[in-house]
Amino acid sequence: MAQDDLILELARFIERIAAIGRTGLAFKPHGYDAERYEDLLREAVRFRAMLDRDTEAAAELAIKRWRDDAGRGYDGYVTAGVGCGAMVFNQRDEILMIQRPSGRWWYPTGFCDIGESPAENVAREVREETGLIVTPARLIGIIDSLKVGSASRHLYSLLFYCRLDGGTLTLHPLETLEAGFFPLDRLPEPLHGLDRKWIALARQFHCEGRIEAYFDPL
Repeated sequence: MAQDDLILELARFIERIAAIGRTGLAFKPHGYDAERYEDLLREAVRFRAMLDRDTEAAAELAIKRWRDDAGRGYDGYVTAGVGCGAMVFNQRDEILMIQRPSGRWWYPTGFCDIGESPAENVAREVREETGLIVTPARLIGIIDSLKVGSASRHLYSLLFYCRLDGGTLTLHPLETLEAGFFPLDRLPEPLHGLDRKWIALARQFHCEGRIEAYFDPL
């Protein structure tokens, strides 16, 4: 197994162990079982600290944060984070891209907020980050962060093909440095993240008439 693959598998193992520990504490906050779940959290943090080369103090803070964040019962069940992203094209077949505060370029995206549907979330993200008004038309697919080699928090990203309805490019003062439309074969650099399958999916939905949503096979 290549070193990068080993690191990814270790990161996934750590996420799983931490999730089991936190979820266990949600349902069994006291007693013998709670002690075992605390042990799982400590082991997860120890390995995460080794992976990230954190200090012992940082590891202790991570344990406290995970422990304090543990809810109770159903509310404490740990699941993957969920985000949404928008593929928006103009009449010249150019795709909307934003430059994030990191300086890297990406499509409009963000975490899904409680109380809104995924479609409502993605339309709001585009409006907040760019000032443009869009309507989600199709679900392009679900991107699993672990399947694209990300060793950070486990995320599902719901990608939507969106119709551009109006608005004027107005940059969010905290989230968007620049924004514009670009040809798919001349995207601005550097791009954010590791995933690039979204480029092919955007082309298939916009240019080739694809309608079935993508998901990672078993």
